[in-house]
Amino acid sequence: MSSSQKLNKSLLATAVSVLFTPVAFAADNQTSGLERIKSDTVVITASRTSQELLDTNSSISVVDTKELKNFANDSVPELLRSETGVRLTSDGTPGTKRVTIRGESALRTLLMVDGQRIDEQKTKSGAPMLINPYFIDRIEVVKGPASVLYGSDAMGGIVNVITKQASEDPFKFEGGANFLSSNNSFSEYVNLSGTLDRFKYVVGAFNTNAGDIVLSDREHLDNTSYDAHGFNGDFSYDILDNLTLGYRGEYYDSNAETSTTVKGAYSNFRGEIPKWDRQKHSLYLKATDINDVIAAFDASVYYQKTTKDFISTPYRGILVDVANEQESVGGNLQLELSLSDTFYLVTGYDGRLEKMSSYSDTNLNMIHPGVSVTGYMITDDQGYKQESHALYAMLSTYLTDELTLNTGVRYNYIDNKAGSSVLRMSILENGKPSGGMPPVMKFNYDDESHSKLVGSAGLVYRPFENGAFRINWSQGFRAPTLQELYLVTATAETQFGNPKLKPEESNNFEVGFRWDDGQLFADYALFYTLTDNYIETKRKTNGGMGGRPTYTYQNIAEAKSYGAELSLSYLIDNTYEPYLNLTQMIREYEIEGKSTKNTGTPRFFGNAGLRFHGDMFELDGYLNFATQTKDDDLNGSNYFGNMKYDGYVTANLSVSTKVGPEDQFTLYGSIENIFDEQYQTNQLIEEPGRFISIGFKADI
Repeated sequence: MSSSQKLNKSLLATAVSVLFTPVAFAADNQTSGLERIKSDTVVITASRTSQELLDTNSSISVVDTKELKNFANDSVPELLRSETGVRLTSDGTPGTKRVTIRGESALRTLLMVDGQRIDEQKTKSGAPMLINPYFIDRIEVVKGPASVLYGSDAMGGIVNVITKQASEDPFKFEGGANFLSSNNSFSEYVNLSGTLDRFKYVVGAFNTNAGDIVLSDREHLDNTSYDAHGFNGDFSYDILDNLTLGYRGEYYDSNAETSTTVKGAYSNFRGEIPKWDRQKHSLYLKATDINDVIAAFDASVYYQKTTKDFISTPYRGILVDVANEQESVGGNLQLELSLSDTFYLVTGYDGRLEKMSSYSDTNLNMIHPGVSVTGYMITDDQGYKQESHALYAMLSTYLTDELTLNTGVRYNYIDNKAGSSVLRMSILENGKPSGGMPPVMKFNYDDESHSKLVGSAGLVYRPFENGAFRINWSQGFRAPTLQELYLVTATAETQFGNPKLKPEESNNFEVGFRWDDGQLFADYALFYTLTDNYIETKRKTNGGMGGRPTYTYQNIAEAKSYGAELSLSYLIDNTYEPYLNLTQMIREYEIEGKSTKNTGTPRFFGNAGLRFHGDMFELDGYLNFATQTKDDDLNGSNYFGNMKYDGYVTANLSVSTKVGPEDQFTLYGSIENIFDEQYQTNQLIEEPGRFISIGFKADI
């Protein structure tokens, strides 16, 4: 028997034993476990239940209300820029930056809103955060593989956006506006909330209009404007004191232009997204303190639909028109069981069904030295589905008053239903049919399924009231997307799916220490992650599709990441607060025997600054920095080839003040990239030059 088979059998045995522990461990004193979990609640994402941050064995950071109050950026990812281990990437579409964690691409970062995932089945850039940035209570970021908690895609970690909660007053108004000179954007928003007897409500709306990005040379980057607006609502009714029924809805609508500052083949890239919408409807039922054993019950169902239309000119002489639509239906059932003063169990079921369709029309009219290429390519992908089912269990065992063992297991089953793909083309070279490719290609694939058992185990040792040591092992996996398995993507380069792909897998090991006494905050972690079966594009042919190469997907890559993360702040006399957020890491990538440490991730990056908390105003001066890095194109499938990014340091300053008889109004402003540093953090587009932001907020 192989080691992997032994591990799977061990995990399966653990799963069976954990799932059936309620009968075995129920005791007379049934509340102690619950009381330990509920004390000083801070986070939920790291354990799928309310838990004090110091009691978690994961590396987790929280962007809370204090940090959000003076928010003057135009997208949710910008809120995470200062978090250790986190970097932002862009595919050239303004307002839709992606999040990477510990060097893993955005494809391998799971995005959620209120614990429910945002999926994108047809993308190479990862799911965008099409979320109202002004309807957020806090954001919790779990770093490192976390598939035991939430399943596929949580290879690098999790970003969980938790939306606003209802005010305890009958009526509360929150609204504001801000301006960013980096793209001449104006944003306005309003949120209303309240509690009327047993009825609670929170509603919000926002609108953003942005122009072209202003670069460090004060030039406007044409074709980078965008508009976005959205609506949110959360309505709930307390049927009983401990039983709540609710509805939560989201609608996000946007349109954008896309461009790039990259040199070479893509220098003529222009694009337009006339429609990029996301809507979601969810029903939830929550119960607490049901009896001595059942501490909580949570059930939810949701429907989500994402629509994207994309028109682009990737190269001179190529026009691409793409329409994508994805529908998702899912649900979750979860029980929290206080089994004794020693055992606390969280167990449940996750399920979802995703449907994907895509249509693209590519027109060719290219002239090269000695040859002209004209014609068209049409791809039509219809009827593809991905169905996922999972059982999970997380058990907290309180070995002593200071020592807690957290173990988890999850069984995942993913069934992919093949639809049909048709590629039609008529390509002429110098007026004659291009050889080697038939005019019509039909792809009829077989259904494919994957199953995966993953586990986690961690110890938390808390010898101090305000400090805790932690050690953790966790597994991650990512199931192939429908695009990677089946779809034909014909844009500038044509990619074919591969139904024989296997899921990506990873193992993460880390140790850390966290301290928080209200004055000193410190969080230090060492991590080491091994990943294999990476899915990468591989060149299939060098030409034949309008003279452009074709690609497919293969399990050809492996990676290991290791490094350290440090967050440190110290409050002096309740006035001055120096702070540092620093990540040091190395990421090694291997493809078919070739390896490199130049993977686009800097060895050092982070920020450092000094906050001033005064009676009249607050001031924050800080530096953002990253060392030089390179990104090697090992398998020759990167459209841009090898890339190099210079190191940078930007200086920034922000200020805010409260006014009004009850400090109900906040005025804030900032100047960022003060010295107009020219720098780039991703392959496609430069960062803005020096810019200012101003805004105000009313909280009544």
